[in-house]
Amino acid sequence: MRASPPKEIEKYRVDAVDAALGVLQLIAEAPDLGLSEITRRSGQSKARVYRLLCSLEASNFISSTAEKRTYRLGLAALAIGNAAERQIDIARIAGPIIAKLGSSTGETVQLRVRDGRNSLCVAGWEPERAVKVLAGIGGSRPMHAGSGVVLLAFQDEAFRETLLSEPLKAFTERTCVDPDRLRQVLANVRSQGFYVSHGEVSPDLISISAPVMGPDGKIIATIHIGAPTGRVSESLLPTLVETVRSAARELSALLAASRNPG
Repeated sequence: MRASPPKEIEKYRVDAVDAALGVLQLIAEAPDLGLSEITRRSGQSKARVYRLLCSLEASNFISSTAEKRTYRLGLAALAIGNAAERQIDIARIAGPIIAKLGSSTGETVQLRVRDGRNSLCVAGWEPERAVKVLAGIGGSRPMHAGSGVVLLAFQDEAFRETLLSEPLKAFTERTCVDPDRLRQVLANVRSQGFYVSHGEVSPDLISISAPVMGPDGKIIATIHIGAPTGRVSESLLPTLVETVRSAARELSALLAASRNPG
């Protein structure tokens, strides 16, 4: 049984999107249905279903056979399914490491992956203390600030340059929105293998991030701790940096082993 959407989400639903997703779900559950059968099962008009099918096919979420004009999932749906599987797998494997990092530092931990041009939190841990930084699992934000800088640093150059050519949002007065300066920051991250963000997303927050790398040398995710600036002294910072980097290396090794069990 599906959970009911929260009321604040329910009021923003879009009928056309719901209808398209309903058709997509029908095709996922029963491939090779034709227009008439999809219309019957969806309870919508044939004209509307046809328009939805055309939109889904144009976006490669479904494909049709020329002979019978039936429909099945397309490459875009496959790509989303694969991405979801990877994210769920990463979150599951990372769970114990995230908990250990949180327990050892006493601070909030997040695991973030690339989500288009944003970073998406797929797992997190929160300490039991009065002043906390919410993990925000499912939260997405631009990659040019905070822990997302690590994700951006290890993307290919074409992607980085495309993102840097667009207007960059300033979350605080310390958010770097100058492309040339940010290029240097990204180069330093690649050289050092970590990043310390001072108040870039929230003025009173410091975060320490490190990349989780795949065996092919490409970034998979970033793991980071976040804390109010008053809890992280200059003398403690190097220790926290190494603790986060160690957790990132451990997770990189575990993910590599999980994909090559032999």
